[in-house]
Amino acid sequence: MAMHLKVEEKNGYQKILTPQNSDLKFLSFSIIKEEKGILRGNTEKEESVFIITEGKCNFYIEKNLIGVMKRKNVFEEPPCAVYLPPFFEYSIEFEKKTEICVVGCIGKGIGKPKFLNSKEIRFRRVGEETYFRNITDIIPETFLAEKLIVGETINDPGNWSSFPPHKHDKNNPPNEYALEEIYFFKIFPPTGFGMIRIFDENEDNLFLIKNNEIVTIPKGYHPVSVIPKHQIYYLWALAGEKREMKTSVHPDFKF
Repeated sequence: MAMHLKVEEKNGYQKILTPQNSDLKFLSFSIIKEEKGILRGNTEKEESVFIITEGKCNFYIEKNLIGVMKRKNVFEEPPCAVYLPPFFEYSIEFEKKTEICVVGCIGKGIGKPKFLNSKEIRFRRVGEETYFRNITDIIPETFLAEKLIVGETINDPGNWSSFPPHKHDKNNPPNEYALEEIYFFKIFPPTGFGMIRIFDENEDNLFLIKNNEIVTIPKGYHPVSVIPKHQIYYLWALAGEKREMKTSVHPDFKF
């Protein structure tokens, strides 16, 4: 029902999750960690979103500078990102210690390359009581992508998110569409921890979440919490046959 993985602390391009090695049908997830030099690559068959979480680098597509990506960290500065369709060559020139997450999904190539600076990305403050959180929509449904929807969430200290518990694993139009999902977590301070529960009528999984860990959500409800005096961040990415975010709230939590 779900996979829980720790990201290794090593430099280079790490291909961590693909449909071939996970319980997902569409999504892939990679991390780039470098301090200097140039990394060259090709998106191959996937539409891809590059999201910087720390550092500074220059991003080129087919030898042309598309944008400068920089961010102190995920808790203090908003994201910037690059969207690339399939079969685009790119290179990244690193100016300092940098981490970039790469989310991908097999595509046909209908979109266009775009650099998304922090001023273009929508910020939302949502929730109430003990489930306040900040959300940034990096690749929303209105963006011309093929299957990907991407964003970030940061819980207030000690708060919950993905609450009330919701799911999006069945095609039941117009109320719900099947979208699988990936969460990549960070904790501040990094010695803290959070929790995620992934459950439905058949399975129930509870994972202890620490800094730089990934969870796959192929199905089920998936609320997230963090301990007091700590914040939890997660980059989330969704994909499915229909690119529309329609969810169902668990019947026990329809307040």
